[in-house]
Amino acid sequence: MYISVVGLGVEGQQATISLLKRGYNVYSSDINRKIDLSLLDEIDLNEYDSNIDLEIGSHNLDKIYKSDAVAVSPSLFNKEICRNIIQRGIFLSDVFTKHRSIKTIAVTGTNGKTTTSHMIYSILQNAGYKCLIGGNGGGGFSGYIDLLMDANSDDYDYMVIEVCDMTLEFCKYVFDIDITVVTNIGYDHMDVHKSIEHYTQEVIEFIKDKPSIINSNDENLLKTTSYPSKCILFDTYDGKLNLFGKFNLHNADAAYKTSQFLGVKEETIKESLEKFESVEGRTIKLSYNNNDVVIGKTDNVDALKVVLKEEKFDIVVIGTARANETFRHQILDYIKKYDADTLIIFPGLEDTTVEYAQYLNNLGYNKDVLILKNIEDILRYINNYKNKNIFIGGNGQKKITQISTIIQEENECS
Repeated sequence: MYISVVGLGVEGQQATISLLKRGYNVYSSDINRKIDLSLLDEIDLNEYDSNIDLEIGSHNLDKIYKSDAVAVSPSLFNKEICRNIIQRGIFLSDVFTKHRSIKTIAVTGTNGKTTTSHMIYSILQNAGYKCLIGGNGGGGFSGYIDLLMDANSDDYDYMVIEVCDMTLEFCKYVFDIDITVVTNIGYDHMDVHKSIEHYTQEVIEFIKDKPSIINSNDENLLKTTSYPSKCILFDTYDGKLNLFGKFNLHNADAAYKTSQFLGVKEETIKESLEKFESVEGRTIKLSYNNNDVVIGKTDNVDALKVVLKEEKFDIVVIGTARANETFRHQILDYIKKYDADTLIIFPGLEDTTVEYAQYLNNLGYNKDVLILKNIEDILRYINNYKNKNIFIGGNGQKKITQISTIIQEENECS
């Protein structure tokens, strides 16, 4: 079978890898000659040399339209090329359709998606259901196409999808969603949404006429309550939970209310949440050289706020965003108000440390600012202190996860 992948962003590269590993012949293309192909670089393409046809700088429409099926990057969903693919009946989710019969729960929002998705998945598994979880490639999963292909390969009772807020319309078409869960509406990806009002309207279109579990503490979400077929509000979970932060009590209540709606026994829900452990890369509190270290991806200002409000941190360590993501400078606006004793900046997604330092200078930030270029230097710096509260977060999930793993491994050895 011959499958094309149009667009090689994170989701397109994840789709290419997934399809190659499943034995399909794949033509993958992107019109951007400078596209970052670091995900594809992580696998040995020589192993799939006879199966992969990679084209950078253009799309060969003849190859695409003659494919048995085509996977399209979510960012291209509203483009003419995608409309033509759908009209020809070769869009991947219209060729592989078994996933549409699975009871599907879509979890979206600005923050808390991954943890909430995993909580729901854990509860359903413990209740004895055969479940799938996946979705948003940028959130740490293997992408929507990998999930779709998994769902078409076996029989499942439930599928839990983490849906990135930039892919709502794409996922609404690809998956038959039965229940939506919305954790919050925050100021992230404003380069795409343009305004919080427009983002709220996108959420309304996503949850309309479906049972929806939404956050009662979010003023923007409260504007959406008349649109679902059934609206269930979640707040703060009052059971036992072994996770850091009040924000995780909100995530847990979202999972609790969702599972209740699905008819899972109360005992199973509470036992599952009590035993639930932090998802890799998400916020966790660790001890390190007699310091308390809270660490986890907080790549937008709303995510950062909820963590920094938990306690006063002496040292704040922030990973930088990409050069074109200037909307993430809101993180620095908040850090200026927070006023930690020491701020450390490190290259997160890209090395924009100089730009971050300049932005802080323009804000009139007058506390100590250090630029540390690698993980070893960050850990060495922290080791100079004792009895400090330290936060490590911002952008750069891969590096933040590496730091967390090193700290946990050193703790296990000591």
